[in-house]
Amino acid sequence: MNRFFFAMVAIMLVLAGCSQMHESQDYLRHTNSRLTAPLAGGDFLWFDVKVTPELPLENEAAEQQRQIWLQSWLMQRGLCPAGYEILERRPFEFLEHNPARLDIRYKVQCIVEAPEVAGA
Repeated sequence: MNRFFFAMVAIMLVLAGCSQMHESQDYLRHTNSRLTAPLAGGDFLWFDVKVTPELPLENEAAEQQRQIWLQSWLMQRGLCPAGYEILERRPFEFLEHNPARLDIRYKVQCIVEAPEVAGA
């Protein structure tokens, strides 16, 4: 009886820990967005996101959350330390490569600061 009780308590603690994982901002960012380099190369990045009922397409709060995710991806990967510019925001095209079935594609370009010239 005692072993059964402790086993049940251990199972409940494990399950309680797993339920909190889905409320993590990192979990939501990884589930609903990705940052990639274009397959054909280029001086920009693709930031692709999923539209959900909680984060609808034309919603200011949802767009702010997507921008937070973009900044988190860039910071995590050490990209764009001088900032970035969004060159384009559009839905995925019908025949465009989109294996994750995401909804919105941002074309992001890092701002490059000119190096300071010594003695100038």
